[in-house]
Amino acid sequence: MTWTNDERRELRELYRVHDQMMAEANDPGEELVFKVMEDARPPVPEPEPFTEAQADAIAYVIVELRKQWREEREAAIAPLKAEIAELTGKVDAVAELRGQVSVLLTLLQGAKADVIGLPRKRPSDAA
Repeated sequence: MTWTNDERRELRELYRVHDQMMAEANDPGEELVFKVMEDARPPVPEPEPFTEAQADAIAYVIVELRKQWREEREAAIAPLKAEIAELTGKVDAVAELRGQVSVLLTLLQGAKADVIGLPRKRPSDAA
């Protein structure tokens, strides 16, 4: 099928009118309203405080866990305590060692507080 020049002009005019109508339909003009939303997310609900029963349950769990950890620690240390007692010949050697370390730390802290400055050497005292 071949197009005549008149048909091509008419088709070109129809395209022009169509493009004009589309441009007018898409022109926002004064009808377009932009909405600005600060935060579109729903608000986060505030956490509710624990009830007394929940707080008691948490405290109970903490106490039981600490008790379990203490028992596990004591079970792990028991062979070392037995070995120290065997080597030293003392039943409660660990407690004695703790006491000695405590005394040493106290002495060291006291020594820092009682530092006495020594006089400077005079050049004439040199050998």
